[in-house]
Amino acid sequence: MLNRHRREHILSKLSVEHRVSVMDMANILNVSDETIRRDLKDLESEGLLRRVHGGAVPFAPIHDQPIDERWRKSSKEKGTIARLALEQISDETVIFLDTGSTTLTLARQLAGFGNLKLYTNSLKIAQAARSHHGVTVHLAPGRLREVELDLVGYDTLAYIQQFYFDIAFMGIAAIDLDRGLMDYEEDEARVRQALLKSSRLRVFLADRSKFGKTGNVQTASFSDVDQIITDSEPARDFVERMKDSSTELLHA
Repeated sequence: MLNRHRREHILSKLSVEHRVSVMDMANILNVSDETIRRDLKDLESEGLLRRVHGGAVPFAPIHDQPIDERWRKSSKEKGTIARLALEQISDETVIFLDTGSTTLTLARQLAGFGNLKLYTNSLKIAQAARSHHGVTVHLAPGRLREVELDLVGYDTLAYIQQFYFDIAFMGIAAIDLDRGLMDYEEDEARVRQALLKSSRLRVFLADRSKFGKTGNVQTASFSDVDQIITDSEPARDFVERMKDSSTELLHA
């Protein structure tokens, strides 16, 4: 197969699965592993992908998109995830929802509870949840980020550390096979790391497009996470990695 056709095939597969492996591409294209490695190196030099151990992933953006834009982009998938997350919540529990478009979708669906305590660092989530009868909303203090309308910083972390939540539902920017769960902003990562230490059940909500992406900050390893809820099953290598780490995967 011509060099150009190989590269087109690699980029096409990468756009669908968000990760390619050297071994798989060599078998599919009937060439050597070294040939695929050279192709990946050339594509990386052109800014079309980023090489990782055993393969390649798309380049990550420097910053995450605004929350409203993220919500509109995958609203159906986020609705599916929110419905699965609701099944984990019972009345008389204490939950934390951190900032994120999928956690915001969950907040909008918290109807029918008689006595649910909700803690959050997101003004959008607090506003969405307060309309539900039976949900008591507690808002963490901190420094307001104008784009996300969430609260972060020292005061936020100190507030979280006072509590032990039944469940923490967290968003995430990217899930990398080698580096685990990642964010683009350090402030978001620090809040999530505090929640990992202050919660009985640690749950990340992520639509399938997050798998294979890479952020700027390593937030958590797979072994730090109890559950990942997504809209459909991710690629096999992610399923195996979570199984090895005893992370429960829930999907539609």
